[in-house]
Amino acid sequence: LHVIVVGAGLVGLAAGLALRRAGHQVDIYERSHFAHEVGAAISCGPNATRILLSLGCDPKRFRGVEHLQVDQTDEDPPFVSNTDLGSKYGGPYYMCHRVDLHVELKYLATETEGDGPPCVLHLGAGVAALDPKNARITLLDGTVIFGDLVIGADGINSSVRRFVLEEDINPQPCGFSCYRTVIPFDEVAKHPSLSWVTKNPKAMGLVWHERRALVLYPCRDGTLLNFAGNHPDRRTNEEEQLNINAPSSKEDFLATFSDYAPQYKELIRLSRDVTLWPFLIWDPLPTWVNQRSCLIGDAAHAMFPMLGQGGAQGFEDAAMLGILFPLGTPNDPQTISSRLKLFESLRKPRASEIQEISN
Repeated sequence: LHVIVVGAGLVGLAAGLALRRAGHQVDIYERSHFAHEVGAAISCGPNATRILLSLGCDPKRFRGVEHLQVDQTDEDPPFVSNTDLGSKYGGPYYMCHRVDLHVELKYLATETEGDGPPCVLHLGAGVAALDPKNARITLLDGTVIFGDLVIGADGINSSVRRFVLEEDINPQPCGFSCYRTVIPFDEVAKHPSLSWVTKNPKAMGLVWHERRALVLYPCRDGTLLNFAGNHPDRRTNEEEQLNINAPSSKEDFLATFSDYAPQYKELIRLSRDVTLWPFLIWDPLPTWVNQRSCLIGDAAHAMFPMLGQGGAQGFEDAAMLGILFPLGTPNDPQTISSRLKLFESLRKPRASEIQEISN
């Protein structure tokens, strides 16, 4: 099959990799040029890591930190502890920087030595339109590309979702947002008041009070601390509340958590390059598929980060497509459409339930 993937984020690359390994020709179209490192960390529970490892991802290359059990003391803040996840769920729990995992998936999708023909990545190639019946996309520059199957993996602000749904359904602000930053771990280690962090270098911390929460965990081989602050959004302008990755400041971060204990505010003071991410909400979509096209990942089921399942559910989508479209799948429209309906019947109930629980 000639598969077109719209979006080269984590889920788009995972889908391209899964379908490449199945033996198909995959072209991935991405509006950006990947010119700047963006994003913070991502937690990958066992259901995510089982898929990533099966696709050939190497934790040493993507520099994941395995989330280990913490011996709790009365003095510690509430760290999240694990049981033996490997024996219970068949895989470890990794905490990763998004950029590191993205580099790994891009390498595996496009390297020449892997199974199947390498994916072809087209950067600076935004998609203006999708024709689900003919599996055809039109780029912003007017170029038209035909395929057998089109996968929309272009995130919460998807440009192709309206063509799959045949109507505009987009997430709306819910009144909550999140400060996000990463802090070098060696900077944290210089401050004795932050020993509560450094003595738990492979743990996930959660400090919750009055509808606000500080969330912290290590990534990038433990050299960076991912740090987030979930809180009610004080902004009233809806356009501002829809802005993903808006610039913010540690002063705003501190003001929002001004009543937190000194050891927590000390960590906030180390924040750099703080961004503000809105929590956007929607009901489960009426469908993910339309003839020879489908939506996956955040384009289909964006969810709050409370369960750490946003990325994982996208990886499950990618793995399922690789299974349902093995090499030799006929490229006639009826077969493609029926396989996509099967994909939706297998994935949508689970992802929608997790979306609702997260939200």
